[in-house]
Amino acid sequence: MQLSRRRFVGALGLVLSRPRFAAAETSADGFQILRAQKADAALLESDAIKSTTWRFTPDDKITVLRAKQGVELKVRLVNSLEDEIWFHWFGVRGPADLMTINVQPGESNQVDCVFTPPDAGTFWFGPFTDASRQRDMGLYGMLIVEETASAPALLDVPMIVDDWKIDEAGKLEENFGDLEAAVGAGRLGNWFTVNASYRPHIQIPKGKACRLRLLNAANVRTMSFQFKGIDPLVVALDGQPIAPRHSGLQPLSLAPGQRMDLVLDAGTENISIALDLFEDLVELCYLEREGEASAEILPDNFALPINPISSNLDMEKARVIAVVVSGGAKGGLKQAKFKGELLALRALLEKGMAWAINDVSGLGGEPFGTFAPGETIILDIDNRTSFEQPLHIHGHVWQLIEQNGEMREGQPWLDTAVVPASQKMKLGFVADNVGPWALQSLIAERVDAGLVASFVVAAPA
Repeated sequence: MQLSRRRFVGALGLVLSRPRFAAAETSADGFQILRAQKADAALLESDAIKSTTWRFTPDDKITVLRAKQGVELKVRLVNSLEDEIWFHWFGVRGPADLMTINVQPGESNQVDCVFTPPDAGTFWFGPFTDASRQRDMGLYGMLIVEETASAPALLDVPMIVDDWKIDEAGKLEENFGDLEAAVGAGRLGNWFTVNASYRPHIQIPKGKACRLRLLNAANVRTMSFQFKGIDPLVVALDGQPIAPRHSGLQPLSLAPGQRMDLVLDAGTENISIALDLFEDLVELCYLEREGEASAEILPDNFALPINPISSNLDMEKARVIAVVVSGGAKGGLKQAKFKGELLALRALLEKGMAWAINDVSGLGGEPFGTFAPGETIILDIDNRTSFEQPLHIHGHVWQLIEQNGEMREGQPWLDTAVVPASQKMKLGFVADNVGPWALQSLIAERVDAGLVASFVVAAPA
């Protein structure tokens, strides 16, 4: 099914809709329940055509979980699917033993997860392993952690964007784990949705400033957004507040798993959002103003409260760790260790492995570093592959220090960095969260095929 501007413009039977979200059910003992299960969803333009998806809610709605900064969050994970789930909180700097959790199938294997989010912002949750299948089936959701510190009252508008590999009958193509996709660009979809809806019309009030929380949930596609009718104010990236800036005429791009918070002022004009696909511009959704106009104006000094991250990098005492990324098509990988055994490329491919970090494919080997609490770490990343690599760090945030030998000043704190093909990048962070952690690709097929490694922050002596 080929998507084009003509197909989008010519679609019939579209109706106005409000955001399709589902709040997690709540147990008698105060746990919000995330129940992984199958759900039929109308992803195409006709509500009569249903697609079998996987959700954390019993219907076709996207799950949005809400929490409060500094307040205990209680979540119960239940797996009603047939396969195990390695559930991960992406971007959340919580305790190591609760950020990635194994959930076996069956009601009796439910797992309780209780922690206090240290940061406010927009985060997400989904599978850490078997990501090519579980993520592309729709098994993910957004976590909104509201600020403890006072912030202007903004209407939240979560917006989860995905592309689906789907046919005209609504069936998802199930060639998950395909080796050709794993060594290449990854599993690209051919059909776009916002909040599991095709080209939704979302009503927002004329008299209220809105906070648009964008998440790119696609397996591999970097989404470049263009706005018509407004110049949004970018106020946070990957859940971390930044100095507010207007987007201007340039598209706003998000790699898979990245988030961006935008503020839309209380204007009266309707807004359309499109995807820049280079060869085409595809309409994605519409934000339509309703109600009475208002003179509400954001203050000139508007900014979100800063999170309590460790942002003081001790460059004089910093430890530099070499991180070499190899693999994929024309990626220079000849051999690598897999589960402790050194294997040639052909043997790796037979086991579904096609990528490596420091010549180790997948988890199971030695960590690439063990760090003292509070130690400044510089990851000297050398991307020797022919693809850009969105790399995500668990339990921490980092800052771009240098790219291809050029120093970079005043960069934002993020949990994901996109390293261009055949380029180098230095990323600095403070190892302040005790426990075992991972560095992984956010391309689903690549993490499944070995582009993941571990590091450890030791407990204080």
